[in-house]
Amino acid sequence: MTRATPPRGVVVTVVVACVLAVGAQIAAALWGSAAPDPVQPEPPRAAHDVGCGSGPCRVLASTVVNGMPVELLADRDGGHGRLRAGAPSGGAVTEVTLTEQGIRLHHDSLRCARSATPVCLVRGSHNGEVAGEVHTWRGDAWRAVGGIRFADGGAVVLDDVVDSGLPEVVLVRRACAGETGPGHSPRDGVCSDPGVLAQVVTLDGGSVGCTRPVGSPGDLRGWPEVDVTEGDLTACPADLDAS
Repeated sequence: MTRATPPRGVVVTVVVACVLAVGAQIAAALWGSAAPDPVQPEPPRAAHDVGCGSGPCRVLASTVVNGMPVELLADRDGGHGRLRAGAPSGGAVTEVTLTEQGIRLHHDSLRCARSATPVCLVRGSHNGEVAGEVHTWRGDAWRAVGGIRFADGGAVVLDDVVDSGLPEVVLVRRACAGETGPGHSPRDGVCSDPGVLAQVVTLDGGSVGCTRPVGSPGDLRGWPEVDVTEGDLTACPADLDAS
């Protein structure tokens, strides 16, 4: 029985596809990615060498940023948070202020971004809002910057919005588009046209700008890991932080 020979064009196409795939893998290995490191859900495991409150810590989440292992630690209830960098034994450990405010951490509380300086965001829910605390790696330890940020629209993320080499903090905030103008902040929970917008601030808390309001959080690009570009930004409502 004679086997059919694939057309020459098919053979060439397959060879080219294989070469491109191998090339992409080599490029990824050499140059890496500018995207934030993913934090995959994992079962909590014990970290007996570090204490969280009156008991040992558990590792809630872990990732690698700029080649450095990073772990989010907490007690069995998600309290007494710690951020550890380096080897599991002997790494630099810093307290997370969020948990001192009663905010509980979980496996989705850690987000890190690769940049000239490693940056990590620790976040958790609090009274219907999401609170976030940013840490940057300076010297040989984590340093909290900008204080605790609150987002009443349901999300806090890191995103390099203005291509500055460092990520900004994106806070999803409730906003109105009623009689007082687009993006007006809700007062006393009353809003004739409720919606949300994404507020962008620098790591140290300086304002960068806001997106125009949309009808619901799901209308923001990339929700819940909101993706904002510099072209999306306009001036923030004057009373946004007063609401």
